[in-house]
Amino acid sequence: MDQKKIRWIFGLATTFFWASEYCHVPFFTPYLRTLGLTATLIGFLVGCYGFTQLCIRIPLGIFADMSGRYRFLVRAGCFFTTVSSLGLYMTQNVPLMFFFRVLAGVAASTWVAFTVMYTGYFKPEESGKAIAQINGFNNSGKLLAFFLGSATATVWGYQAPLLMSCVTGFIAIFLSFFIKENDSKRKPMQPKELLKVFMDMSVLLPALLAAVLQMLGQGTAFSFTSDVARSLGANAVEIGVSSCLFTATQIGAVFFINSAWAGKRERKNMIAAGFLLYTLYCVMIGFTPNMWVMYAAQIIGGFANAILTSVLMASCIQYIAPEKKSTAMGLYQAVYGIGMTAGPVIMGAFVDIWGGYGLAFSLFGIFAAIAAVCALVFMPMVKKIKTRS
Repeated sequence: MDQKKIRWIFGLATTFFWASEYCHVPFFTPYLRTLGLTATLIGFLVGCYGFTQLCIRIPLGIFADMSGRYRFLVRAGCFFTTVSSLGLYMTQNVPLMFFFRVLAGVAASTWVAFTVMYTGYFKPEESGKAIAQINGFNNSGKLLAFFLGSATATVWGYQAPLLMSCVTGFIAIFLSFFIKENDSKRKPMQPKELLKVFMDMSVLLPALLAAVLQMLGQGTAFSFTSDVARSLGANAVEIGVSSCLFTATQIGAVFFINSAWAGKRERKNMIAAGFLLYTLYCVMIGFTPNMWVMYAAQIIGGFANAILTSVLMASCIQYIAPEKKSTAMGLYQAVYGIGMTAGPVIMGAFVDIWGGYGLAFSLFGIFAAIAAVCALVFMPMVKKIKTRS
């Protein structure tokens, strides 16, 4: 089987994996509202997805580097997302829902194996291209998810997309058995080498900025933005269209990121621009008077998210030796799990405290603006240190 075909099979498995993770996401918060849950409790339910990743992504990255068993982790991720969505569909017991949301977090934690394994199909100097492509498959899966979720929610209600998540998970499991391994078992790193990765500012700075990005995304676009739409009187189709616009823009932005013009821009400027766009997004959503303004905001937010996701992920492994990239990516994704956990919890708490979305979304806009300034100040410092060493 030629390399190009292997990449496409891997990409399709990735697409259906993320479709399984996200089919129900635009409708999960409205669904939990119908069960009578408070915004704070919903925030914790959504946030435990990120907390799980915070806890296990570093061990998974170390395991991947020591064993080289990327394909095993990819298959495990496909299995756990399928079980998670099926469990959430079958129960309305809150403790059990927490358990199955944790399984979804376990599944998402295997993303470290997806990203590193996929880049293994490319030459080292093409890592940026590989990251952009795997993120493209990621976003394609989310777009497919929102189409399928919208269709099932419109016909059968907000609970139905959970079952569709299960179906797409089964497809991902099937495709994962055709993925070809591309890495051999490696010699385990010594604790001293692991410590060097954990203290490397070229990994930590992108990771901290990614934590802010995840806080923004999980607290808005992937949770409470849908509830803002519901409060405006939007139906399942309109909520689905809103989510599709966010993800479709992310996919389109891949072409921009891969363009010659974008390739010549300094990463600090790309990151700062992305966060400033996110500031605009948060303000627009928080004070949106109708769905048309929300649609426009979703396009802006999707573009910002795509730029930041690709540039920060590529920055994380830019200066890291090949045998340490899984560990670095595991650290990166674990740190941004802090944002995934905190975002929905903070947003839910402030919505309950303030009784509305305007101030809560404005607060997130301020966080985005601060992150833009930090990128402009600290990214050049890291570059200077690394180019000297």
